[in-house]
Amino acid sequence: MALELHLQDARIRRIITHPEDDNRIWQSDLARFLDGDPQLTRASAGEAAICAVQRLMVFLGYSTAASGAFLIDGDFGRGTNRGVAQFQVEHGLTRTVSRKALCYPCRWNTASRLITAIPDCTLSVATLERMAEVAIERTERCDIMTGNFDDAIFHLNALHKRNYLDCRGILARYGELARHACLAIARDDGIAVQPEWVLSIIRQETAGVIRPRFEQHYLSRLNEQHPRESLQELRMRSMSLGLGQIMGENFQRVGAASASALFTAPVAEQVAFVARFLRGRADSVTCAVPGEADFRRVARYYNGPGYEAHRYHEQLARWFREFRLLLHPATADAA
Repeated sequence: MALELHLQDARIRRIITHPEDDNRIWQSDLARFLDGDPQLTRASAGEAAICAVQRLMVFLGYSTAASGAFLIDGDFGRGTNRGVAQFQVEHGLTRTVSRKALCYPCRWNTASRLITAIPDCTLSVATLERMAEVAIERTERCDIMTGNFDDAIFHLNALHKRNYLDCRGILARYGELARHACLAIARDDGIAVQPEWVLSIIRQETAGVIRPRFEQHYLSRLNEQHPRESLQELRMRSMSLGLGQIMGENFQRVGAASASALFTAPVAEQVAFVARFLRGRADSVTCAVPGEADFRRVARYYNGPGYEAHRYHEQLARWFREFRLLLHPATADAA
């Protein structure tokens, strides 16, 4: 069977199994599924098998939580059901779920509650086979998260166990990339974005671990406006993507070729996307010693008018100070 062959592929095994976990558990669960379970659910297959499927879905860019988050929690709930249904519709694998159902009318504050508009779908062997095939195909052409398989696995594993980075970890992994991105903007646009701002946004938005977020109300609205456009591209435009959680709809604003490119761009380019987005607040992000008004302006610009409820500006100020001290330890000595 094709699925069993795919599961022997070393790349697929790395995708669906965290290195700290025992893959014999999901193999046993999956064997029962292959023997005739009509649907892979938490009750019929167990958390390990569902986690394996969710890892594959996240790798391919599908949300697994009703909130739109990318979670690996072993729960085949409404969010995972939606992700499976999206994959099936986009790949012509279902007659029971329609594009219309996937784009049900909703607003940001009703999307999770109204998700029941999407019918229950069956996670068939054919669907799993196609998921594995697509994962292999996209890996071979580097059309995956960050465009690099090892980087993608790093972020997938970190997301699975919620091993997020602190400021030191972010500086070690992305500090030099942020510096180069800011130098490029200074050269090309004459805007001296401070690297601390780029790193602070990464710390606040993702803690250095790529974890997209799907916004159902965006997809519903975009589908109404562009009913003939690729559902996959509209779905990508409806997600916050990359290290800076930049909305897919804003892909042109940061110089990406498409919304999907925000997902597949190399890490260096993802850092550059954040720096480019921040150009829109040049009045603040060029400040080496910003004040509260600067943090508020950037918070509103990046997080929206409701930033204060999340204390976004206060968090930005905290991260900026930490990165400032890490990048310029003499500043702390002088103080």
